[in-house]
Amino acid sequence: MPKRLLFPAGCLCFAILLGLQGAVYAPDAGYYRLLALGQRSSVPAPFSARILGPAIAGWLGRSTGLGVDTGFLLLGLICLIALVTLLTGLLWSLRAPTAIFAAIFLMPFWVDIFHDYYLPDLLHAFILAAILLLLLHGHTELALLLLFPAYLARESTALVAVCLVFAFWRRIRLQTAMIGVGALLCAVLISRHYGQAGPGSVHGMGGGAYILGKLVWSFFKNVLGLPLWSNTLPECSPIWSSTLPFHLGAISTIGLCQPSLWGPARLLLAWFGIFGVGPALVLALRRKMVPNPPCPAVVFRFCTLYGAICILTTPLLGASADRLVEYGWPLYFVALPWLLFTHCDLRQPRMGWILLLHLLTCWLAWFGFRQQQTTGYLLAGLAVLALNGVTYFFIHTVDNLWIEGGKNPSL
Repeated sequence: MPKRLLFPAGCLCFAILLGLQGAVYAPDAGYYRLLALGQRSSVPAPFSARILGPAIAGWLGRSTGLGVDTGFLLLGLICLIALVTLLTGLLWSLRAPTAIFAAIFLMPFWVDIFHDYYLPDLLHAFILAAILLLLLHGHTELALLLLFPAYLARESTALVAVCLVFAFWRRIRLQTAMIGVGALLCAVLISRHYGQAGPGSVHGMGGGAYILGKLVWSFFKNVLGLPLWSNTLPECSPIWSSTLPFHLGAISTIGLCQPSLWGPARLLLAWFGIFGVGPALVLALRRKMVPNPPCPAVVFRFCTLYGAICILTTPLLGASADRLVEYGWPLYFVALPWLLFTHCDLRQPRMGWILLLHLLTCWLAWFGFRQQQTTGYLLAGLAVLALNGVTYFFIHTVDNLWIEGGKNPSL
């Protein structure tokens, strides 16, 4: 067995070992558990529309007689193995060297995504990896059909579809594109049907207004460090409050909590730590973001665009910055590795130091998120930012690193 395949195998072992404990206590896990138990009327939107994962977990729990919790565990194990296998297939198809396998499969990313197996993230990532592998091998119709289960797993598949439009621009026949449109529309109708069965949110808002309010709330908390307060979300004793001249759903009073670095510190740690020194490498390779063979332009363009959007919109989508940044894995696990092993000579001895800096950074971030204190988040965030800076400047000290023409002789 090629030694590069030892890394995916080892990844499965430590991901399960470290990620298994406490999965049921993950944020929002209770909603999906209720869906698996058939209690849709107790689950508010948008959770009630994400029916695929809970439906499969419920079926596994009933068919084995072991209950829904075991059903979610079995589904998580299946999806983790499938995701690791598919990503291995992607990297193998692109002829990624051993260093790339080590950089990706030794990251704590895998621990986190398995720990959240009650959530739809792992299932959605597995389906997305299947889409990318099918696109890489030219099976466009099958890839587009997978938009159907992907949307039933998580409605953010709409972003996947939008990014595919840009990736396919002038590269796809209209008949083929309609397969994806049909698959997505069917999934939207089914998802909307189930989503309407749940109760309203405590804010008394519809879907669009709720999402807009969440964007504003998240921006104030994660970027400005000014958590908002309302009569429907009394998270603190407000330092300022005001009655609205009109009601926003059930919201009649808004205010500001005490300023806090909690959100900005977590965002800093997530952006510059979750994927190690990936941000420094992207910055160093930013002028080479033009796909050439052997990586098809569609896959490269999609992974770059989708990954960048997921990462940059993190501060607007909620408080779980670490989990939200992880949605951008196609940029760091497909597009960036391809750039690295086609434009850099990875045989350089000093590249081993960059690999060590990378693993140190992402594991430091993983431990940093477990400090549960603002000071811990901030110190770890500053540390991973510094390590990215060190890596960026270190890259430019490596002699003969860049390969002219984008063809690595070691491939």
